Amino acid sequence: MPDDEDLAGTTVLLASRLWPAVLIPAGSLAALVAVGIWQRSFPFIPIGLLLATVLVAWSQRGDALLADETGLLVRHHGRVTRRYRWEEIREAGLARPGFGQVALAVYPDGGPWDVPGPNNAALVGRIWMLRKPSREIHDRINEFLRSRGIRTVD
Repeated sequence: MPDDEDLAGTTVLLASRLWPAVLIPAGSLAALVAVGIWQRSFPFIPIGLLLATVLVAWSQRGDALLADETGLLVRHHGRVTRRYRWEEIREAGLARPGFGQVALAVYPDGGPWDVPGPNNAALVGRIWMLRKPSREIHDRINEFLRSRGIRTVD
């Protein structure tokens, strides 16, 4: 497991950003609470959903998917772990595993029935991002993966 001092030669592929992930739902939450107080009817379900969105986004604010010369690294809650080496990856591409998340779908080498394997992806580095990644981010990640000899999938 690399230390933070060893992260000098890493490239950030994806990183959670505080601005759209926390501030937009927090602003919507404040507006909804103000409307609820003004109308004297409190919308519990929308407020609960927005509050849950803010809490999850806040807890994942520092998460990132990193890459170095050896392979992929994931930073989750301040801890950095190695996930896959470049020679273990057959194909990779961006995926949307759930609401507000982006991950790298990695198809590692292996037999046809291995899970994860060449027919079944492993989702690496789930990053909190409300909007889907821009075309520039998508192209940059695909170019980076191709430079490492990895086929990209869309």
